[in-house]
Parts: sequence; structure tokens; C-alpha cells
Amino acid sequence: MLIAKAWYESGSFWQFIITTLVAVAVGALASYATMRAAHPKRRLGYLTLTNAPLFIASHDQTGSLQVTHNGTSVSRPRVIELELYNSGRRDITAAQFHNDAPLKFDLGADVVGVLGVTSSPAGGVAPAVAVDSVSPKVVAISPSLLSRRQAVRATFLVDGPGEDVSCVQQPLIDVDVRSQAGAETPTLASQIAGVLVVLAFFGGLLGLLKIVEP
Repeated sequence: MLIAKAWYESGSFWQFIITTLVAVAVGALASYATMRAAHPKRRLGYLTLTNAPLFIASHDQTGSLQVTHNGTSVSRPRVIELELYNSGRRDITAAQFHNDAPLKFDLGADVVGVLGVTSSPAGGVAPAVAVDSVSPKVVAISPSLLSRRQAVRATFLVDGPGEDVSCVQQPLIDVDVRSQAGAETPTLASQIAGVLVVLAFFGGLLGLLKIVEP
């Protein structure tokens, strides 16, 4: 005597479910890709490349070495190199600095001077960088065009202990500004790869059902 199978034991039912899920996943991926193309994200990362003392401990204690900058004595000299990187898919324009306000970073020590500002790749314009008029530990980066994939490096001589550099003023409109220290942001390629893995999983289940289905 034949016994009718329950609906959930039917290979055709599960084949329909998996096919539907795959179609939904493909549609969601297509919608996501279209949305990203229409509204590309602007991102600006910052990273402390160097934060090193100029004196070793023995020299600092004995006073055997001295550093001056423009006639100013520096008792605990350090060199800090700060990098800004436009990691988004569009340029960041000067008009996106709200009310022409600058980006500001707290270096954790009194800034003695700006030693240099460079931009790469060649052809990019380096923004103006100066010590903040209110706090000697803060530097201000003036509104400027930051092209896609442009990196700006600013080097400072500071007087004080080694502290973490932090962004204390972020006036950019529609731009995600974040520290890149130890951070890994998932790329579009890795996101697509993750979706493809899911699709492959469902595809494997679908193939398995076709094999075992009577």
C-alpha cells in the first residue's frame, strides 16, 4: 500500500523554495549594486603613520641633547605624521566643508610646528595645515579638494608625551570620516563574494534535491 508523503517531504516543494530564495538573493544583489552605483559613498580615513620621540630615554634625562625650532626650545620633542586618505569612490570637494570649517585633529601634545605637507599621487593639491588658534594641541586642515584615492600626509614637530591622535571636528557633509587604525572595511568585492558563497550553497542544495528526488 502506498502512503502519501507529507508536503514537506516532497522534493518538488523544497526545489521551489530554494529556487525562490536564489531568485530573491539575486534580485537583492542587483538592487544593492544599482543603489551603490547611483549613490556612491564618500569616505575619508585618517591614520597616524609616525608618533615617535626624537630623544631616547637617556638623552631625555641627562639633557645631553637639545632641540629648538625657530628659537623655541623643545623639551620632549616628537614627530607625528598624519595621513588622510580618500578611500571613497568620488571626490570630496571644498564645498562639502560645512560653513568652510576645517577638519581638526588633536595630536595629544603641543604643536611646535608644521614640518611639511605632501600629496599623492602627483597632481593632487595639498590642503593648508596650521596650528589651531584656540588649542596648541590641535591642528586645522582647511577646506580643499580631496580627489578620489588621494592621500595627504602632514608631518608635525610636537612637544609632549605620545598620545593617540583623534579627530575633534568633522564638518564634512555626506562623508564618513573614521580612524583607520586597525580597521578593515569590507570592500564591494568581498561583499559580492559573500553573496556568491550563499548562492553556491543554495545551488548545491538544489542540485542535491534533483539527485535524490524520485
